[in-house]
Amino acid sequence: MATSALRRIGNPHALRALFVLTTALLFSVAPAAVLRAAPTSVNVAWDPSTGATGYKVYYGPTPGNYTGVVDVGAQTTASIPTPATNQAYYFAVRAYNAVGESQYSAEVGAWVGVVWQTPTLLNVGDFDGDGVSDAFVYRGATGEWFARDSTGGTGYAAWGVPSLGDVPVPADYDGDGKVDFAVFRPTTGEWWINFSKGGTKVVTWGVASLGDLPVPKDFDGDRKADIAIFRQSTGEWFILPSSTGIPKRVVWGAPGGGDVPVPGDYDGNGKADFVVYRQSTGQWWMLFDNGTTATKTWGSSVWGDVPVPADYDGDGKIDIGVFRRVTGTWLLVLSGSNQVRQITWGAVALGDIPVPGDYDGDRQADVAIFRASTATWYIVFARGGTSSFSWGSPTSGDTIGGSQIITVTQIE
Repeated sequence: MATSALRRIGNPHALRALFVLTTALLFSVAPAAVLRAAPTSVNVAWDPSTGATGYKVYYGPTPGNYTGVVDVGAQTTASIPTPATNQAYYFAVRAYNAVGESQYSAEVGAWVGVVWQTPTLLNVGDFDGDGVSDAFVYRGATGEWFARDSTGGTGYAAWGVPSLGDVPVPADYDGDGKVDFAVFRPTTGEWWINFSKGGTKVVTWGVASLGDLPVPKDFDGDRKADIAIFRQSTGEWFILPSSTGIPKRVVWGAPGGGDVPVPGDYDGNGKADFVVYRQSTGQWWMLFDNGTTATKTWGSSVWGDVPVPADYDGDGKIDIGVFRRVTGTWLLVLSGSNQVRQITWGAVALGDIPVPGDYDGDRQADVAIFRASTATWYIVFARGGTSSFSWGSPTSGDTIGGSQIITVTQIE
């Protein structure tokens, strides 16, 4: 086909493939009782090309390696089926007319798969009690836990029943300084806890039909995580304090599922505060244990911000912060100095999940992501330097924690 004929179709570089999310937005919190099937297609749209009578969408599992093609005719949008989930796909478009096809458009890709995230937003804990956060994965296909400690040692437990929808809710429930393996069974509202020092416990606390989200935190200051849920349908919190065993109910949050529960010790008094992040406005609504309240605006629904609260400056107070999905940028407000820290670290299109934690034991949370597409952990330490390691299997249903989120994400 002659070069001049190609020009009649128009500039092939003008073909711009843009991805449209086909399911819930990444990290928008779904009720823990709802377990959805993985997506099977990606919606694609592109700019029209002058002289074209039709378009073909090429796609494959690696950049430049297109194993599938769909002729979509003259339309400039298409729903492309993805043969498998939990992997990246790469797409390009070629325009055609009676004389042939153009060159490929610029390539774009999408991570297609299932991501899990805890409503308390993945502050990774310490499974061995050495003061350092340990990487872990929960294998949703088998109900197995795999923890990796700071010295390279491993921890293992078979604890959970995938067929019953169990989701991991690791926390230090007995106050020994070690995170315990635990699952919340949304189908029954049961908590199944496997204590690090031995023994197990089952507690029924939650109602599956009301969209209850597990939010284990130390609300009474006894250094033990309390069994607790945030009821999305009503904006209520129900806590079972470990110190007294007397149930506590707190109304804080808007009903309907728009608020993300992000409890934590924001004032440094040793007790978790009731806090929600309102996705529609980017506001943090705080109710402290002494009854005072505060509202802070930090985040944007337009940019797909995900709250990532943690103690990033080591002053004993949780700092507010967001992970900006569109750019992979962390925007943190340090409570000790009120300064803003900005770090670009992560590529949402590759299935990156923010997993802040103190990975070096300096009492400051480090910026970190878990790359679901490769089961790789990438860390930026608060005091400088970076690290990465592989832990988990991207094809075995390995997740990090919490309620199930389905996502098709985009690479710009």
